[in-house]
Amino acid sequence: MITNLSVKNYALIENVNINLQKGLTVITGETGAGKSIIMDSIDLLLGARANTGIIRTGTTGCVISAEFDISKNDNVKTALAELSIDDADKDIIIRRQIDISGKSKAYINDIPVSVNTLSKIGKYLVDFYAQHKSNMLFEQSYQRHIIDDIAGNYALLERLSKKYSELDGLRNKKEETEKNNIDRERLMDLYNYQIKEITSAALTPEEEAKIEEELPKLKNAEKIKNITSEMTAVLHRNDKSILDGLSTLNKQSDLLCKYGINTDNIVKNLNASIAAAEDVYAEVETLSAGIDASPAALDAMMERQQLIKKLKSKYGKTIREISDYCAELETKLKTLENYEYNIEQLQKRIDTVLKEVTELCKQISDKRKKTAKIISKKIISELAELNMKNAVFDISFERGDITSNGFDKIEFMFSANKGETLHPLALVASGGEISRVMLALSTTISNNYNVDTIIFDEIDTGTSGLTGEKIGKKLKSLSANRQIVSISHLAQIASNADNHIKIYKETEKDRNVTKAKILNDKERVEEIAKIISGEKITEHALKHAEEMINFSHR
Repeated sequence: MITNLSVKNYALIENVNINLQKGLTVITGETGAGKSIIMDSIDLLLGARANTGIIRTGTTGCVISAEFDISKNDNVKTALAELSIDDADKDIIIRRQIDISGKSKAYINDIPVSVNTLSKIGKYLVDFYAQHKSNMLFEQSYQRHIIDDIAGNYALLERLSKKYSELDGLRNKKEETEKNNIDRERLMDLYNYQIKEITSAALTPEEEAKIEEELPKLKNAEKIKNITSEMTAVLHRNDKSILDGLSTLNKQSDLLCKYGINTDNIVKNLNASIAAAEDVYAEVETLSAGIDASPAALDAMMERQQLIKKLKSKYGKTIREISDYCAELETKLKTLENYEYNIEQLQKRIDTVLKEVTELCKQISDKRKKTAKIISKKIISELAELNMKNAVFDISFERGDITSNGFDKIEFMFSANKGETLHPLALVASGGEISRVMLALSTTISNNYNVDTIIFDEIDTGTSGLTGEKIGKKLKSLSANRQIVSISHLAQIASNADNHIKIYKETEKDRNVTKAKILNDKERVEEIAKIISGEKITEHALKHAEEMINFSHR
C-alpha cells in the first residue's frame, strides 16, 4: 500500500507531502481544488504517459515519488527480483521526474527503470476506478484469472500447461519432419555422401596424436639416417672405433695381469663399458633400420594429416566430434528413410495428446462457467444494494483456439438498464456507473484480489442520500483487507473514512497553489458539515456531521 506521496511542481501543486494509512482514506475538497490532480500524479508515477503541460509554470520540471509497503505483495517482490532490485522485501520508493524538455526518468529504490517497467509493476500496486480507467480488471486475461482463482482451477491449469507443452513440441517436430521431406531425396543424398566420407576415412581417436609423433621423423629421415650412420661408425665401423679401442685396452690389461699387477677392477669396468657400447650400437642400428626414408611414406602420412584437417573443418573440431556427427547423420538418415512411418506415429501421438488437452480445457471451462454464474449473481445483488436495481452483469464465454490457458475467450459484460444490450465492461461510458460496478466486483472477489491499493475517483457521481450511504459502507467493508482511497463529494461516504484528507487552494504571490491536509477529528467534523450545509457551517450541520461519523464507526 502507499505510505507516503510527495508531489512537486505538478500542475497547481508546488509541494505536497501526504502520509497515507491503511483502511479507508477519503479525499474531499471544492470542485477545481485539485483532487484529481493528486490521483493523476499517482497514475503518472505508475507509468502513465506524460507531457510537459503538466509541469507547473515557471519551473524546470516536476518530481513525483511515493513509498510503498510491499511486505505482503508477492507479485511485486517477484517482479523486482527479476529486475535484480535488492532490499525490496518490505518497502520500495518509486520516483518519476519529467523535465521541461519532455525527458522522463523513472527509478525504483534509486535504480533507473523504464516507464514500461513502472506500468507492469504498478498493476500489482494500485488499481484505479474512474471513467474508462482500470489497470487490471478490464484485461480479459485478468478476468479469466479471477474466475480461475475462485473456481480453484490451478491444479487443472498446471496439468493443461504440461500437456499443451507436449502437444506443442509434437506439432513442431511433425512440422520440422514435413519440412525436411520437401528436400528429402536431396538430404538423403547429402547425408549418405557425408557418412561415406567420414566412414571411409576410418579415423581412430589416437591417430592424430600418432601422426604428430611420426611425421617429424619422416620429414627428417635422411638426416636421421646420416646421424645414426655416423654414430655406428664411431662405435664400431671406423678403424679406431670405440669398441676396437676398448678391446685393445682389455688385451693390455691382461698383459699387466701377467706382470703381477692386479687389474680385476680395470677389467670389470672395461667389460661393462664394452657391453654398454655394444648395447648403444645395437640400439642405434635398430633405430636406423626403423626409419622409412621413402618419399612415398612421407606423402602418405601428409595426405592423411590433410584429410583429417579437411574433415575437422567440415564436421567437428576433434575426431570424437566427427564421429558423433556421423552418428547424428545416421539417425537423421534413418528418420528420412522411415518418413511415412514417423509421420504416422507422430500424428497418432498428436491426436492422443490433443484429446487429453481438449478434455482438460472442457473441465476447466465447465468450472469457469459455474463460477461465472455465481460471480454474476453476486455482483448483480451488490449493484442492487448500490441502488442500481436494473443493472445487468454477465460473463460471456466464446470458444477460441486451444492455448495453455484453455479455449475460453472471457469477457465481463454490463448494462445499466434491463433490456439494453450488454457491452464489455471496459466500454461502459458513465464514470459513476463504472466505479460502482467495480466496487461491486471488488466486494465480490475481495478475497481473491491481490492489489494492495484501490483508488475510486468520484465513485459517488450522480448519487446522493441512501445510495451514498451504501457506497460508503461498501468502501468501508472493502478497506478491511486493503487500502482504499476515494475522492468524494458526499458526506455519507466521507463519514466512513478512517483517514480524511482535504484538498484546497490558496493564493500565494498572486498564484493559486493546491495544498493537502490530513484532518484531525475536529477539522473532519467541520469539513463534513461544510459538505452538508455549504460554505456557511451551521450548528445543526456540525451536530449532524458528528452523528454521521459516530454512526459510521459503530
